[in-house]
Amino acid sequence: MLPEGRQVANINGLFKELIEFTGHIIAGVSARGPDGEGYLLIEKGIPAIAQYNENGTDLKGNDAVIFFRKQPFLEYTVSSYNESELRDAITHSIRNKWLVDHKSLPAEEKTTLSEEEKLEKILRQPGVIAVSSFFEGFPINSQGDGDFEHAAAIAEDLLRAGARISNDLGIGLLEQIILETPEGKCILAPFEDLYLVVLTSTDANLGLIRLAIKGVQKQ
Repeated sequence: MLPEGRQVANINGLFKELIEFTGHIIAGVSARGPDGEGYLLIEKGIPAIAQYNENGTDLKGNDAVIFFRKQPFLEYTVSSYNESELRDAITHSIRNKWLVDHKSLPAEEKTTLSEEEKLEKILRQPGVIAVSSFFEGFPINSQGDGDFEHAAAIAEDLLRAGARISNDLGIGLLEQIILETPEGKCILAPFEDLYLVVLTSTDANLGLIRLAIKGVQKQ
């Protein structure tokens, strides 16, 4: 049996987002899709063990990793293990032949997301209500539910005030602004030649959202 471990996070989205999140930890991951479920053991962003069963088809090792790469959306539950749980997970996986052979694993094809797809990636994060790219106080592309013209205008004012304050303090160029209130949160961040404004609920996981933002900034 696989150990439960201690749940760290839930990630809804691409396999690449899961890899980015686990880049500095060793984690067991339960994966769920519309027609199946599976398991991964990831060591600092590298899948060491992989398995997925869909409609009676059991994919193992490299075949499972290739499957995960191709999925546009899966639900991942990330858990941490103590030493005993890690040994149990590895023993169970070896017994079931779930090990990944990286020498024969094909390189992952690089994909370029459109701006709309990048915003959708952020919107999928738990707690995100709306996201919009803006320039000079005007919304360019938007996803979710919100008054985007008003949000872009207010975000522009906040961005200019933040840039002035960071300059006056001598702490370098402004990279990100996070505003928290009892009713929600707001994040401002650079996005290509524009800026992003992200509106969330109070219980949103800022770590996952910031990770998603960094992911689209790199693409």
